[in-house]
Amino acid sequence: MAQEKSASALATGDRLFGERKYADAMKEYERVLKESEGEGNRQVVVEALSQVARCHSLLHELPEGRTWLARAKERASDAEPLGWSRYLGVRGIFERESQDPKAARATFEELYRYCTEKKLHARAIDAVHHLAIVVPLEEQPAWALKGIQAAEQLQDDAQLAVLWNNLGATYEDLKQYDPMLDAYQKAQKYHAKSGGPLQKLIADWAIGHAFRLKGEPGPAQEWLRKSLAQAEDLRRRDPTAPAAEWLGWSKKDLGELWMDQGNPAKGLALLKEARAHLVESGIEKDWPEGLRALDETIRKAGESK
Repeated sequence: MAQEKSASALATGDRLFGERKYADAMKEYERVLKESEGEGNRQVVVEALSQVARCHSLLHELPEGRTWLARAKERASDAEPLGWSRYLGVRGIFERESQDPKAARATFEELYRYCTEKKLHARAIDAVHHLAIVVPLEEQPAWALKGIQAAEQLQDDAQLAVLWNNLGATYEDLKQYDPMLDAYQKAQKYHAKSGGPLQKLIADWAIGHAFRLKGEPGPAQEWLRKSLAQAEDLRRRDPTAPAAEWLGWSKKDLGELWMDQGNPAKGLALLKEARAHLVESGIEKDWPEGLRALDETIRKAGESK
């Protein structure tokens, strides 16, 4: 019963961490640590120590975090899966943040293999997420597919929707447009089962965007008009929803379609509307290079008109 209590308290710390309340989460993990040490719950001790270290890193306190991570290392054992996997994950993050991507990659690969063997599928997915940060772009699809396999074991539609979407974005960066479209289509099917209005809107936009990049204007326009209508409906029904961004991206792609089809005047009008929506959504702060690229597209459209 006592060990169940400390494990429940650990879950509270994880909830706060998931809400990005890192200072509050750290206090909760420290409290959990004292309880679990008194109970002799080694698993929770290691997890709490590791998470205190992680909170310090997120609060830009790496030296303090390393001290806590060293304490976790002393107590961790690969014979205990939950503690060991948590420790490995945080160790890899510290290696990455210490500008040692080679060591971080080795640790995350070890974490993936270990979690797969122990059937800790959610943590295997976390390992793949962290690997995507340290491996070259061309290696990312193979690892993403491993994460998808783990999510399939969990039968987690929401996770699968995100993973397929991320894989689509990776293929887009690689300019591999056929597998990009396939991945976005798979993401859309999972979002249709598990997502809310915003997730479904984004998934539909991604398919239209993919068709445009593939040079298929007919289906591109069909999907983009659908996503635009959804964004307009979302704005009407919920003024607090982040509809502006997707009004912007839908109109941007539609504008570029009109440009490609020889109607620069109509394309330019939509691109200007898209810019206003994206500025409203915060693109100047969140992605200034994206705004500069859009401005260049608008400039070229104006010259072509």
